[in-house]
Amino acid sequence: MKVSDYLASFLAKNGIRHVFQIIGGASVHMVQSLGTTKGIDYRCVQHEQAGAMAAEAYARITKNIGAAMATSGPGMTNLITGIACAYFDSIPMICITGQVNTSESRQSRKVRQIGFQETDIVEMVKPITKFAVQVTNPEDIRYYLEKVIYIAKSGRPGPVLLDMPMNVQRAEIIVSKLRKFNPSEIILDIDNTRLINQNISKAIQLLKSVQRAVVIAGGAIRYADQIKEFEILVNLLGIPVVSTWSGIDVLHHNHPFYIGQIGVYGSRAANFTVQNSDCILSLGSRLDTRITGGKPATFARAAQKIVVDIDRAEIFKGRGLTPDIAICADIRDVIPKFISETKNAKIPKNDSWLKQTIAWKEKYPAVLSEWYKKRDYVDPYVFIETLSKHLKNDAVVIADCGGNLTWTIQAFHVRKGQRLFSAMGNSPMAYSFPASIGASIALGGKEIICIIGDGGFQMNIQELQTLKYYNLPIKIFILNSKSYAIIKQFQEEYFNSNFLATEPQTGYSVPDFIKIVKAYGLKSSQIKTNKQIESKIKQALEFKGPFICDVLIPSNAKLLPKVSFGNPIEDLSPLLPREEFYKNMIIAPLKQP
Repeated sequence: MKVSDYLASFLAKNGIRHVFQIIGGASVHMVQSLGTTKGIDYRCVQHEQAGAMAAEAYARITKNIGAAMATSGPGMTNLITGIACAYFDSIPMICITGQVNTSESRQSRKVRQIGFQETDIVEMVKPITKFAVQVTNPEDIRYYLEKVIYIAKSGRPGPVLLDMPMNVQRAEIIVSKLRKFNPSEIILDIDNTRLINQNISKAIQLLKSVQRAVVIAGGAIRYADQIKEFEILVNLLGIPVVSTWSGIDVLHHNHPFYIGQIGVYGSRAANFTVQNSDCILSLGSRLDTRITGGKPATFARAAQKIVVDIDRAEIFKGRGLTPDIAICADIRDVIPKFISETKNAKIPKNDSWLKQTIAWKEKYPAVLSEWYKKRDYVDPYVFIETLSKHLKNDAVVIADCGGNLTWTIQAFHVRKGQRLFSAMGNSPMAYSFPASIGASIALGGKEIICIIGDGGFQMNIQELQTLKYYNLPIKIFILNSKSYAIIKQFQEEYFNSNFLATEPQTGYSVPDFIKIVKAYGLKSSQIKTNKQIESKIKQALEFKGPFICDVLIPSNAKLLPKVSFGNPIEDLSPLLPREEFYKNMIIAPLKQP
């Protein structure tokens, strides 16, 4: 059997139905095999970066491994940003790269390049993959395929890369003689079952003894497919729940215990809840500085911390946030055990604490009613909240980065059954468009809602051709400020509004998106005022095919509230009047600004 045919059939047997790719001289054998093997096929994109991002989103939707393929040299290096997205968000993905013949490889020789487009992709991606290897012996193909698939899915999931020289791709092998991979070669860095059970028991005892506990829902709950189990646990515990950005769709917005999302752009209610708590149960969040604020020691400073994470290095970062109870384990094992112990623990309910957190949620909504009355432009918060009201209960929403992501996370009300995600860890511009393509293909051509900024849309705008070719019913909403809004806000605060490289007067510019979309043969519309929002959203959603909506927002649109540098996350800007702020603080405030 030809190695490239074995590769294609192996991927198909592992449930991978599509590989996102751009063909090249060094990958032609593999693409040919994908196109002639039953159970799997390729999908053409216009840029390899888009292919990797599409594969990453494909994995999120299918709950299986995603796949991208590229040729040697620039083809393979174009995958790197998408690989980083998968690595930082723990998404299982395999990237397969075509490489020059081994006879043309520089190998250990001290020379830059021998074969045409020869590039050492393995060494390049090692820091952002769980495993990367070049297959130099055709008879190793089964071993390495089994190994990379296992590694990508086991422990903390993530991307892997298989580099395939052309002579290996076209080599003939005897399948029955191929050596196998033994999973016992891989040692997972997690606690033993006895220690996990002991720490869960300690955590339950702690939760029984405190008065103001809160659960932090991280993205790992979604990645581990523990959504239903998590809600069971939440209902048993009966304590407030806040989410990280990655965990935004873990519990729906109207759940009686859900308060909001936390962090430097978090909701006031959620941040007050965490900062006034005396105990936090963090499930599957790495608690990075976008959650804790720039000074982690100020985060939940009056609370004892129970931290559950599959990655020991994430738990013990040594950056000023040390857990009182650390549980290094797969969330799939932890949540069921918490449910079992909680049923028998009789954790006392603190109704006054829950009522206080709900009161904060009601008092400090993300979108103020007066913003709807603005007549001269589209308010991004009003747009996102209105959009969320009109989407189906099974809608999949993918946001990009920067301003449009922040407005979406703050204003979107996730309903039960909906998905809302982005590449939160790497957070590159241009992610949400190709990710929407990958998600739609994963769901057999289902409608996907793509939210993106004018800057991000330009970076992968060529994928309009992919959208047109496959006729995917993706609805793209471009929040178009004709500027880099989130950076402008930073420049306003720290550089006296010297908006260099962020607006038309200083180097950044935006084309006429409507004309560009028309050139690709796609349908579009434009929203200019708040009054037009509802009708234009309905027009886009009712259209049967792909639709692009250019949403014109002010160039000075702000992201509010947010933490100013140095402040703890309970004290968001614009600052509340001091008397009001102090009334919301159960624990002692750090300082008076």
